[in-house]
Amino acid sequence: MVRFLVTNDDSYASPGLYLLYRVASAIGEAVVFSTESPRSVIGHTITFSRPLRVYSMKIGNVDVYLTDGTPVDVIHLALDVLKYRPDLVLSGINVGENLTLQHIFYSGTVAAAIESAVAGIPAIAFSADVESFDEISAPKMENIAMKYLRTIVEKVAVRGLPPGVDLLSVNIPNPENFRGCVRVVRASRVRWHSSYDGRRDPAGRPYYWLYMKKLESEVGTDVHAVEVEGCISVTPLTIDLNAGRLSIEEVERILTT
Repeated sequence: MVRFLVTNDDSYASPGLYLLYRVASAIGEAVVFSTESPRSVIGHTITFSRPLRVYSMKIGNVDVYLTDGTPVDVIHLALDVLKYRPDLVLSGINVGENLTLQHIFYSGTVAAAIESAVAGIPAIAFSADVESFDEISAPKMENIAMKYLRTIVEKVAVRGLPPGVDLLSVNIPNPENFRGCVRVVRASRVRWHSSYDGRRDPAGRPYYWLYMKKLESEVGTDVHAVEVEGCISVTPLTIDLNAGRLSIEEVERILTT
């Protein structure tokens, strides 16, 4: 039987966590381990400066393990404290998409999947283009999860990931825009241009408020698949940040000649 670890960065309160648990438990054995509070947009943060707590509680009919740490902490605690080594880690379903490399580096949801891959366990991160828990618990999203996401999970669980692929980042369009298609595509590099609006507080001291300007999507990327085509995007990722041998030789030449 396939063993799954189901986690997220939206905390145990997110209905997306239990929707993904339902997908996993329909295929094999699933353990749910989440954070006790939302830990979105923290990237690959791991806790070194304080001890961590782990405890369990029942949410509905699901036994859930919780920690006051981060999504990356969850992976280590599951392996080392619970002594539970899954065959596949499922992270999500995140409230909010994680399109582009820019978002992938920021995302706590994808960070959990990356940390799993670092530990040698394949993983899939799921994110949805919705803005609230109510949207992710709507019947249309449930139908997408039980039909399309279950198929993705089943195929990876049975066939594994190909050489050179350590994890998948899956993004789901808003259910109102979904056209019943799945695209395997690369991640765009950047989706937002970051700028700061300079202002002054009542004491006259300057401060800066971050805001984003959306960039146009490129055909053949995750952004275009989700936002223009209305498809689920599946992006294969690797944790190997090493440049190829040719690049190493080129850098060596720059530094030594």
